Amino acid sequence: MSQVKPRKRGISISSKGASGSPDAPFSSGVNTPPKEASETRKHVIVRTGFIGIGTNVLLSAVKLIIGFAASSLAFILDGINNLTDAFSSVVTIIGIKLASRPADKKHPMGYGRVEYLSALIIGLIIMATGAFALRDAVVKIIHPSFGDYAPFDLWIMLAAIVVKLLLGIYTRKQGKRTDSDALKASGVDALFDALVTVTAVIAMGCDVLLHITVDGWVSSFISLVVIKAGWDITRDVVDQVLGTRINPQFAKDIKHTIASFPQVLGVHDLFLDSYGPDQMIGSVHIAVDHSMTADKIDILSRNISAKILAQYNIIITCGVYGVSPEDPQEQALFEKISTMVMAHKNALSIHGFYWNRTDNIIQFDIVRSFDIKHPEQWLAAIQKELEEKIPGYTYKIHLDIDYAE
Repeated sequence: MSQVKPRKRGISISSKGASGSPDAPFSSGVNTPPKEASETRKHVIVRTGFIGIGTNVLLSAVKLIIGFAASSLAFILDGINNLTDAFSSVVTIIGIKLASRPADKKHPMGYGRVEYLSALIIGLIIMATGAFALRDAVVKIIHPSFGDYAPFDLWIMLAAIVVKLLLGIYTRKQGKRTDSDALKASGVDALFDALVTVTAVIAMGCDVLLHITVDGWVSSFISLVVIKAGWDITRDVVDQVLGTRINPQFAKDIKHTIASFPQVLGVHDLFLDSYGPDQMIGSVHIAVDHSMTADKIDILSRNISAKILAQYNIIITCGVYGVSPEDPQEQALFEKISTMVMAHKNALSIHGFYWNRTDNIIQFDIVRSFDIKHPEQWLAAIQKELEEKIPGYTYKIHLDIDYAE
């Protein structure tokens, strides 16, 4: 736990410099990766998008021809679904083109979040396609009819399943490689499409071999699967736009990297915000010995910022807590207060301890759990207990939200 001598709390050090030495500057601003890496990512996404367009247009043409020739709604819907996939790839390509535009005065953090919008559009298109397909499938259930399949239709559809599986695996792999939500969404959708085609082939088999028409029922199943896939994609993108919790292991790794500097005595309040899959900025509080001078704090902050940028491609600013680990009186007071605070349910940690001995003011931060329904009342109870059991001080307590862990 960190403790603070009478020193101005939360000194903000801007991350504008240093890559290991105080005089080695680096450019500050939007968290943009090196040009080569950015261009490679863009090239991979665009290339994958074009592969998706060509494959889906070809598959759609084959399935629509078979579907209309055999009067099979399942095949027609499967073909239309492939067309929407091709359109999704077009949206992905347009999205990456727009997202790669440089920052400007109106959008100083760049256009990286356009990629989230691309994935959102894809999800909505998939859901709409499934909804229209479900409507037609219900009609087919009410008015069933047998299909008229040619012998080679089965082999063509089996080949289509293999192609779609390979496309889905490839697209999803490239999406993970480039951290592209749009590509990952398209990859998952392609895998679902393979399942859709399998069900269409089952409907064909029932029609030809068993003389049972299940076209409408199979089409309904296909439609529901498509709607579910679109909903999952849309939900995930909305979560990204709203802002989700930092991955706990990722947060732990960043804190560990910062704590590796010998002058850092504590790492707190890590906050990261995303402006696209490869654009993140954030802030963190570090605890240092209260005797450190401003120039040494400046050098330390710059070196931390440089290392986080190099290792994680994140622009980060550092706030500072001055601590006094060698003061036994302050240590005893901190331990006493900390024990009382941590005895309260849903108190996760305490840091930023500051004792102004001149005015007998004590300040510190409490990280609280989200399980607390009425945080103001919860904090008031803690403050009242401290005032009763450890009187003579003015307590100024700040509630922190658990952003990372």
